[in-house]
Parts: sequence; C-alpha cells; structure tokens
Amino acid sequence: MKRKDECIKNGQEIETQSDKNEPPAQKYPKLKPEEDYDPSKDNYHPINDAFWKHSEETPYIALVKIMGLIENTNGRLKIIEILANFFRSVIVLYPDDLLQCVYLCLNKVAPAFKGIELGIGETILMRAIAQASGHSIDKIKHDTKQKGDLGIVAEQYRSTDRNMLLPTLTVKDIFDHLKEIASLSGSGAHSKKIDRVKDIYIACQPSESRYLIRSLGGKLRIGLAEKSVQQALAQAIFLTPPGQKYPPDIINAGKTIGSKKLKSQFEKYSTILSTTYCEFPSYDTIIPILLTKGVEELPRYCSLTPGIPLKLMLAHPTTGVSEVLKRFENVKFTCEFKYDGERTQIHLKDNGTINIYSRNQEDNTAKYPDIISILKNVLGKDIKSCIIDAEVVAWDKEKQQILPFQILSTRKRKDVTEKNLKVQVCLFPFDLLYLNGEPLVKKSFEVRRNLLRNNFKETEGSFVFAKKIDSSSTEDI
Repeated sequence: MKRKDECIKNGQEIETQSDKNEPPAQKYPKLKPEEDYDPSKDNYHPINDAFWKHSEETPYIALVKIMGLIENTNGRLKIIEILANFFRSVIVLYPDDLLQCVYLCLNKVAPAFKGIELGIGETILMRAIAQASGHSIDKIKHDTKQKGDLGIVAEQYRSTDRNMLLPTLTVKDIFDHLKEIASLSGSGAHSKKIDRVKDIYIACQPSESRYLIRSLGGKLRIGLAEKSVQQALAQAIFLTPPGQKYPPDIINAGKTIGSKKLKSQFEKYSTILSTTYCEFPSYDTIIPILLTKGVEELPRYCSLTPGIPLKLMLAHPTTGVSEVLKRFENVKFTCEFKYDGERTQIHLKDNGTINIYSRNQEDNTAKYPDIISILKNVLGKDIKSCIIDAEVVAWDKEKQQILPFQILSTRKRKDVTEKNLKVQVCLFPFDLLYLNGEPLVKKSFEVRRNLLRNNFKETEGSFVFAKKIDSSSTEDI
C-alpha cells in the first residue's frame, strides 16, 4: 500500500498539496490523534476535532471509529448526529471522499440497478483469513461460532500479529478494493477473491479488519438505516455547506439560530434529499450535485428518468380491518385486486430501449424478453418514453387464468429467449409514473391511471389493466 504522506518523487523532495493548503497554526493549532477522535462530542468542530489534514484523503480508521460509535449507540438522533459530524469533516477536508463514505456506511459500492453485490461467501472470507493469520479453517469456524461474528474473530487475529508498520489505509483504498472484489467473476474468480481479501486484510489495523470483513460479508451489523444516513447527510450539508474556500467561513450554520428553526431546516433538507433519492436512487449523481449545487438544486438535476429505476411505493401495513375502515370513511378511494406475482417497473427510453426492473431496482430485463414484445404491441402511437408500474404473473394460456407465484419463480434469470420460455406471463399494469418526458408522480393517482388507460391498448392474456373499484363507501371493500 502506498502511504498517503509520501513526499518523495523521482528522488526529489516535493511540496505536498496538504502542505500548501495548511491552515494558519494560530487558527487551527493542533490535530487530535486518531485514538481521541470523538465525533459524538458536543460542539463538534469539523477541522479542530478531526485528526487528518485538509487535502488529505479520509483515513479508513476514521470511518471505522464512526461505525464503532454507532454500533454502541442506541438513540437514533445521536447516531445521526455522530454521522453528520463525520460527514462535515469530510466535506471540509476532502469532499471527494464523501461518495465513498456514504456507500461504505450503507455497505454498497454502486446503485442497486448496476447489479454489483458485496456479499461474498463466508468460505472465501475464512480461507483468506486462514492464509493471512496461519489459523486453520476449523479453528476459525469454531471461534466464529463462539463469538457469533467473523469480523470480531478477524480483529482478534490481527491484534495478535506483530507488524512493525502498517500503511495508512484510506476510505478510497477500501472502497476500490471492495468494488474490485465484488466485480470479480469468471474463471479463477474464487482464488482471485481470496487473494484480494487476504491482501487488504493484512494491511488493516485490528479494528479496521472487523468492519472490512463485515462489509465483505454483506452485513455491517451496526444498525444503521439508509434513512438515517440521508438525514445525517442533510444535516451535514446544512451545518457546514460544501463549496467554500478553505478555511471555510461557515463551520456551523446552526450556531446562531434557535433549536426550532434548526430542526425545521434539517427536516427541509432531509425531505428534499429523500424525495430526490426515491425518484433517482443513484448517489453517484446525487452526491456530486450536493457538493457543487446544494440540496435545493437536487430536484432540478436528479429527477425521474427512464433507465434509472425509482424506489417504488410499497403497501403500508395496518393493525387490522378496523384501521382501514376508519381511514377511508367518507373519502374517495380505490380498491385493486392483489395479484400473486412479481412487482415490475417497465422503462421505455426515447431511443426505444426497454428495461425491466424489480421492486428492489434490480435489472430483470434479461429475465423477461417476452415483456419487451408485449409492451411494443400495446404502446399508443404517440408514446416515446414512459415508466409503468405493474405486476407480472405466471399465466396459463389454455385456461386463460393466473398461475401461482411459485410457478413464476421457476423461471430462469439468465440466458432466456422467447423460444425457450416454459412459463408464460401476463402483465397487469396499475400505474403510470412517467410519460413522454414528464414525471407524473406528483399528479393524483386518478390522473395517472386515466393516462395509463388512454395511452395503452389492453390485450387479453398479455396486457390487462388491474381490476379495481372506485368508491367512497367502506361497505364496498
């Protein structure tokens, strides 16, 4: 690993970027050592209380410290505050790392629709740890069973090593390694993954190895929800606005306003960010816009777009029928049939390309080549782009009836062609989210449904509008 404080190039001393941008000593007199780093403290200062310098890449150990604090903190608001303070330091000291920090907090390396999954099998992780530590697989399995966490076992093994000098791993180092490991496939991928995991594990400090192994296994186990990450990000952007010259004039924008107004500003920023993410779930685009344009410009640059699967609205669970009856008393509502299939987003782009996504934004286009043919046959003549929300179900063409979901689940996910299809499907569309360049999500459901029915042709056995009743009487339910 290359050390980040390296100052020699081609045999000559060079002036590092961090030297050139070092703040005046009298203004920011000292940096805290990493052991004392405490973003949970009151009146946190994103420069004075950080232990790395301006223009230095964010040390991975700083993020590990955050994860440890979050893991041992129960209150959601305190967790958000801790994470927001860390994000503030990243924004001021090395904003290019903000995207990687957000991804690592969420245990992701890319948007869901890109299909890059981190979850590496425990066998690979154990073999890498065995090769690096000298312990047998049987001992690792035994210790993991006792501790209940392979990450803790990995940390303990690193604690007993006698390495004289370890490199300063950065957030970017870890993110790049995770992304590379997750992307390995094909012949020899198994061995390559073991080698890559071993290399980065050996380079870790003991506490770093705990969260590295957890990340690779797909479970951070710190209880950090995505909504909390977004709220922390919104708070950080408000308190310490990005894009300022260093040293920044605004370190804590909340210092001079009352708690009620501060809470209102946090909620405003958080709502804009979460709403934008629901319509455009890609931090790859959102974070750079946050850093250069600000929160309030997000809806302008990151809006609903065919080809970028949005986060679908899901059903709200109730405690019973009585709650439903009470909520819909004397109001107009719609009841729709619940289909036993798979939730599907169908995206038609201006260039004619059709993509099909699952409820979790996974790309299922290769799984449903027949849906592409169905959509082409039902499009109205004026439709150039759209996003349809639908349920796809297994269909018995002879009996003209729906088959159970278990039949649909037997369908292959890859290498599917219309000629070799054994399970036929019927599409039941129930919502239209985008039409000819215009997002429709802020329009009423009634308007969206009418546009759906007026612009698409129903075809028995392949494209059938969801059955529904409109009413204002709960007796009709």
